[in-house]
Amino acid sequence: MPLQLAPFARRHWFHVLLPFALLASYSMSATADWGAEARLGEAALLFDWCLFVPALYALHLRGTVGGRTLGLRVLAMACAGLWFARWLTPDASEVVLAAVAPLRWVRIAVLVVAEAAILVAVVRVAFSKKPDAAAIERRGVPPLLARLMLLEARFWRWVWSRLRGR
Repeated sequence: MPLQLAPFARRHWFHVLLPFALLASYSMSATADWGAEARLGEAALLFDWCLFVPALYALHLRGTVGGRTLGLRVLAMACAGLWFARWLTPDASEVVLAAVAPLRWVRIAVLVVAEAAILVAVVRVAFSKKPDAAAIERRGVPPLLARLMLLEARFWRWVWSRLRGR
């Protein structure tokens, strides 16, 4: 069993380290003096979760996904980091986060537009005359999910043909 854990940890090192980073940030948040050092604590959380952790995630994903996919995933990780930093910071101590909060809406808007474009492209491929799982996988969808999407598209085509009486 230990022999199997080492290759897994080497391949998925980001996911192994992430719980420790979460625990460290939670511990720092619980023990910090938010009265005197509020800006310093906020800055540390923002740096960790909006810059450092997304950079580690990009390092983890490099070479496995395309540039657009990597950019969207890192942007999503930074948005999640902003949420997490805000969750860890007491409301009365939010000084820097209040100034940075409008950026969250810009990031979310970019992600929604990008995800909508990806969804349209994937649905177009899934419902085409000859759907191809490889074409969906090139859009950054995992192989199992691509096959399930094609199975669902086949089901809805069958339902549509039955409703039309064919």
